[in-house]
Amino acid sequence: MSFQNIQPKAAWLTVNQACNFRCQWCYIQDTKYQNNNEMSFELAVTLAKISAEIGISNIIIIGGEPTLWQPLVSFNKFCRELGIKTSLVTNGFMFSNDEFFENYQKQPNDGLGVSLKAGNSYQLLKIAKFRDFEGLTKGMRRIFQNYSNASISITLNSFYLKNFLQLVKLAVECGSKTVKIDFCSPIFKNGKPVNKYIIDPLKLVSFVFSLYPELDKITHGNLVFEMNLPFCLWPEGFINLLKMKHQIISVCQMLKQEGIIFGPDGRVQMCNALFDFPIGYWNKDFNDGRSLINFLNREKVVNYYEGMRRYPLEKCQDCEWYLECGGGCPLRWLIWDPKKLILRERRL
Repeated sequence: MSFQNIQPKAAWLTVNQACNFRCQWCYIQDTKYQNNNEMSFELAVTLAKISAEIGISNIIIIGGEPTLWQPLVSFNKFCRELGIKTSLVTNGFMFSNDEFFENYQKQPNDGLGVSLKAGNSYQLLKIAKFRDFEGLTKGMRRIFQNYSNASISITLNSFYLKNFLQLVKLAVECGSKTVKIDFCSPIFKNGKPVNKYIIDPLKLVSFVFSLYPELDKITHGNLVFEMNLPFCLWPEGFINLLKMKHQIISVCQMLKQEGIIFGPDGRVQMCNALFDFPIGYWNKDFNDGRSLINFLNREKVVNYYEGMRRYPLEKCQDCEWYLECGGGCPLRWLIWDPKKLILRERRL
C-alpha cells in the first residue's frame, strides 16, 4: 500500500484495563486487568476535544470492559454536546444490572457493539472464568430490546470449533439483527506474540467455508465477516460471493491509516494489541489537534506505519485485490511464514 498523509477518521479510547471477564485470547490479558489503570474523565474530555479539532466525528469506547468505567455516562453526555458520536464495545453483562442500566439510559451511546463470548454456561466459565451466564443473556436481551443501533460480534478462536453455530444462534435469539464474525489474532505476553488460541489459517478457511451456508441461513443473510486473512486463501468464488452479498469488510484502520487508538494514559497505539508498543504520548508528543497531525506525519511515525503496512510477499503488490485485502493482519506474519500460506494463483 502506498503511503498517504495520516488523517484519522475515527478514534478509539481505551478507557480502562479492568474487566469482569478473563477471556484467554484477549489482547488486554497481559495488563493483569489492573483496576487502577484507567483513563481519567479529564483526559478523555481532552482527547475528545483534540479528536474533534482534527475532524473526527466518531469515538469508539473500548477497554478492558468500558461499562466498569465510572465516567461513561458523563463522557457520553459531553461528546453529544460536542457533536461527536460515540460507540461502546462491551461484553454486555453490566446491562443486566438495574442500577447501571437506569443510569446508562440517561445518556446512551450512539452505537453498541456486543462481543459475545460463550454459547452456554459451561463455555463461559471455561473461557472467561465467569459464572453468571443467565445474567449475561439478560444483559444482551435488554440491550437489543431497547437499542436498535446494537449488534453482536464474535471472535472466532479455537474454543469455538465444536459449538460455533450455537453462539451464532444465541446472538440471533438475543435479538441481534446482524452478526459480525472476526478472526482471533495474535496477542502479546511479555512483549512476545502468542498464537495459542488462533486457528491455523488454512484450517480456519476450511471451517468457515463449510459452515457458511448454515451461518447465512441462521442470520437470514445478515452476516458480516471482518476479514483479516489474505483473500487468496479462500476457495474460488467465495470472496466475490461475500462482496456481492455485502457480507465482508476488510483492511483494518492501521493499514488504511484511518484511525487512532489512545491508551488509558494518553499513549498512542497503532493497534489494540500493541498497547506495550506506544508510538507517542499526549502532553509529550502532542497537546492539540495540529500538533497531533504533525506528530502522526513525522518521519519516525511514518516509518512505523510503513513497516507494519509492508507487503507480506513481493507478489502481493501485483495483486488487483491487494487494496481490499491488505495481505491480512500483519501481526499474523509474526507467527506464520507468508511464503507457506499465500497462494501463487488467486482463488477468489
